[in-house]
Amino acid sequence: MTPQQVNDAIRQRYNAEGDTFFGEAMIWDLIYQGQMIMAQEAFVIERKYTAVSVASTREYDFPTSAISVRRIEYDGKKMLPVTVDQDPKTSTTEVSGTPGEYAVWNNELILYPTPSASGDTITIYTYNEPQPVTATSTLEIPTEYHLDLIEFALGSLSAKDGNGAMAKYFDERWFRCLERVKRTAAKKRRGDGLSVVRDENTFSVVGG
Repeated sequence: MTPQQVNDAIRQRYNAEGDTFFGEAMIWDLIYQGQMIMAQEAFVIERKYTAVSVASTREYDFPTSAISVRRIEYDGKKMLPVTVDQDPKTSTTEVSGTPGEYAVWNNELILYPTPSASGDTITIYTYNEPQPVTATSTLEIPTEYHLDLIEFALGSLSAKDGNGAMAKYFDERWFRCLERVKRTAAKKRRGDGLSVVRDENTFSVVGG
């Protein structure tokens, strides 16, 4: 669905077509908020970025809209996450070579050891937050979750209308939708793999 289609569906469900009490900016913001909650709670927006190594440079710009790292590769090989406290230096001399570890700090990707060569590909797989929504933008969450945004918005419209009972009703529907989204997203991430508990070190949260 397009943002406009979601907007129209929200207004039709609430019988608020042409109602200026619920401005367009409010509807766009509600659609954005619903996407943001899904992105933060269920990691449903997946992205891939690439950069090129520069010899003697170990810090690179990190995607500002990324909220969590899924995987980082250097020249096609998986890197291992470490913390900035685990910086493997020898006295005051930075070790150089082929990076095999990384850390994320202050929206910068830090490679360990420092690359000794230029031109190698750095591939970053992330879970992202959405961009603000307008009539001409594209919804960034997967299409199977688009209708769930309607339930989120209807709760807020009901609250603004002073209808607490309806707000509670739609909020409960939204919470059920969100739990289903979490389950579905987790199942998709597992794919055809075994359902096992994964080491928390597999993920590195930006800013953590």
